[in-house]
Amino acid sequence: MTKCAVVTGATGRAGPLWVSELNDMGYSVFDLNLPEYDVSNLDSVRHFQKRLERRGCVPDVIVNNAAIDNPPGTDASFFGNFERILAVNLTGAVNVCNVFIPAMIKNGGGVIVNIGSVMGFIGADWRNYGGSFEKPVSYNVSKAALVQLSRSVTVQYGRHNIRCVTIAFGPLDVGLPEEFKAKFLKNVPLGRAISEESWRAALRFAVQCPEFAGQAVLVDGGYCAW
Repeated sequence: MTKCAVVTGATGRAGPLWVSELNDMGYSVFDLNLPEYDVSNLDSVRHFQKRLERRGCVPDVIVNNAAIDNPPGTDASFFGNFERILAVNLTGAVNVCNVFIPAMIKNGGGVIVNIGSVMGFIGADWRNYGGSFEKPVSYNVSKAALVQLSRSVTVQYGRHNIRCVTIAFGPLDVGLPEEFKAKFLKNVPLGRAISEESWRAALRFAVQCPEFAGQAVLVDGGYCAW
């Protein structure tokens, strides 16, 4: 039987990476993605689940990757866009869990991988950013909350062989603004951003390690080790 996986936000910056890695691992991957489907809308997620069900697919793996942010170079403020960022980054992940877990239980279990961030473990250092930019606190709050979501889902549904985990990362070494990169890496013991291979390896570990459950793995080059 073909293994099935769902990736939310599959066309974003990291989404194609997850799709590629899951394909390499033998999964048929379905993307829950705008504009057709919106993770922040529970009915939209239900519609997507019903579509997969008609195709005989119950996901063995779900990657909650969908997220929005106001990155450097945009007109962002510390408290700006709070509700919308949480609606996508946190409520979206909750909606996906809510809709798919019952079918996963009937199917014998599975793993839900929440994509976190180093920003879920620290406060954003304003000195890393130029000009008047302020890192939106809602992004950090949403990524921290995913760690607790992973714990809670695992405790509630682990008896049904549902694992929920968080894999969190420092900045991916692709397309980083040079000014931000230079400032950020001064405080990274390894002195480099996170490679695509590290992102892929973390996903493989999350999917393939059968007792990795309810916890977070942080791949940050040592940034939080100070």
